[in-house]
Parts: sequence; C-alpha cells; structure tokens
Amino acid sequence: MLYEELLKSFNEELEDIHLRISTPMEEANLVIALCTLSLAKFQKAVEKHGFQSIDKEISFFKSVKVIPMQYLIYYTELRSCELNMPKGGELLQIQFLENLEKKVNQFFNKHKEFLVYLELEHTLLDKYYYTRKYLNKIQSIKTYPYYKDPNFNTSHDALLARIHGFELFSSYIIQRKFNIEHSINNFIEKKLIWSGSYAGFIEFVYGCQAMGYFNDGNAETSKIVEILGDFLGIDKGNSSRTYNEIKARKGLRIKFFEETGKKSLRKMEDEDGLNS
Repeated sequence: MLYEELLKSFNEELEDIHLRISTPMEEANLVIALCTLSLAKFQKAVEKHGFQSIDKEISFFKSVKVIPMQYLIYYTELRSCELNMPKGGELLQIQFLENLEKKVNQFFNKHKEFLVYLELEHTLLDKYYYTRKYLNKIQSIKTYPYYKDPNFNTSHDALLARIHGFELFSSYIIQRKFNIEHSINNFIEKKLIWSGSYAGFIEFVYGCQAMGYFNDGNAETSKIVEILGDFLGIDKGNSSRTYNEIKARKGLRIKFFEETGKKSLRKMEDEDGLNS
C-alpha cells in the first residue's frame, strides 16, 4: 500500500507540472527533478519495508518503480534533444531528428527478444526479470548505469523503463518532426511551385550538391531531392535514373545551367538597355 501511495503522489505532481508548464525545457527540468526525488523515496521505502511476497516484489519493479524511471529517461532524452537541436534552419532540424529516430530504432532492434516477451504479455520469466535475487544470475544485455544497487535493481527493470521511455521519446520525435514539416508546408502554401522540368530540377540539385551548397556537401542527395521536392510541390520521380539520363545526354549535358545562365545574362542586358 505504501508504494501505491508514493506512486499516486508522483502521478499527481506529474499531472500538475503538465497542466502548469507549457515549454518543453522547463517541463523537462521539473519532471527530471521530480523523478529523481520520487525514486529516492521509493528506494528508502524498499530498504525499510521490503516486500511481503515474490508477487509483490515483481509487481513493484514491473509496474511501480518503472513509472518514474521511464519519465526520467524520456525527459532526459527530450532535454538533450532540445539542447542539441540545430539552430540553422528547418532542414537541418529534420535531419537531426531523423538521426535520433535511427538511434531509437537501433535500441529497439537490439532488445527485440525482450520486446516480444512484453508485447505477448508473457509472465513466465517475470521472477527472473523483476526480482532482485536474480540480478546477477541470468544473462542480460548491460545497459547504463553499469552498476546496479542490489537492493533496488533487478536484471531487467531498468531495461523495461528505457523501453517505455524510448517509446515516449519516439512519439515526441515524430510530433516534433511533424510540427517542423507543418511549418514548412504552411510556407509552401503561400506558395512556390517548380514549373520547370523534373530533369531540370534534378540537374539543379546535383549541381548545387557538387558545389557543396547543402550542409557543406554532407547532405544525402536523395534527401535533398525529397525535401526540396516537397517544398516546391514536385511529383516524386526516380532521381537516380533521371541523373543517369542527364549524364548520357549527347552534346549539351548541363542543359539547365546553360539555359539558366544565358537567360540570366539576357535579362541583365535587357535591364541595362544593352539590347534596345
């Protein structure tokens, strides 16, 4: 009953923070402090009172302690994300978030066997995963922190919390990306449309990439095509095949840049009155 009361108090304080705070960073700082304090309270209670049965111990490490732990992990990752988010524009931010998505998916793939166990709601191994007796007696993939207090940790309680925390963080990344893309789309609706040929667009992208104009030449060409194509309302095509067709042209290969250069010069001459 004591542990349920501590969890209830934690959930109430967490809800209060959600209702009062509107900025992600301030919310993250407050929740991290709350989680740290709550986990310390849980640890003292466990050291003093222990558990009346194996089932109650399993229930605590599987369903109670994991709650503040998962929010601690989630908001720590969220805060790190916001602190490291590029300030140089939406396209860089999207690329940064996609790299975080890859890391989260790599984590899930690394622990897919345990994920299947959780998704199928198996309980056969719960006494090994969620009791302190087996902390160092079964094989498990080590996760940070490497040292675990034998009085307050099991072999899998921290991993369970990380999985739940990363699930929350994955949803945050998706929503963050959506918000950025939505702001880009709102700008597009103003609206800029590419009215040239698809081949001209691909030549433009590959040419600018060759000059290192996107992320100092470090961005993937396919990603540039995708982002700029969405931005300019271009129907999706096969950019690699189109580029190969450009390379295979007889005679003038960089048709887009040649014609653009000629027409730009003619426009300047017309404005200067040289063609009158």
